[in-house]
Amino acid sequence: MRYNRKEGFRFSFKKPIEAVFKIYELNGREVESHPGKALMHDLSPSGTKISSMLNLPVSDTDPVKIHLQFMLNEVVYEMKAELIWKRASGGEFHYGVHFYASEDVKEDIVKQLKQYVRRV
Repeated sequence: MRYNRKEGFRFSFKKPIEAVFKIYELNGREVESHPGKALMHDLSPSGTKISSMLNLPVSDTDPVKIHLQFMLNEVVYEMKAELIWKRASGGEFHYGVHFYASEDVKEDIVKQLKQYVRRV
């Protein structure tokens, strides 16, 4: 499983943000899962770290692709993404999530994070 911390900008939330995800591709096949609940612990323009009670089958060879929905400053984001790593912690699982996002969306995330920092 890949673990990449070369990225320069990542904001950690003091109180995690609620998110919902659905798996849309597993082992190269299209699927439609039930929604799963997650908490977002940090956010960057390229991805996030989430935790969930669900044990998802993350590996280097078989990507798990998800739709991740979350709200930041009253702006709802619906991101296509891939789970790139997994770690068990107590009774839950933490996942590294890489967004498939355009430069415009990445810039908007930075803008919204700057506003979020001013509010909290």
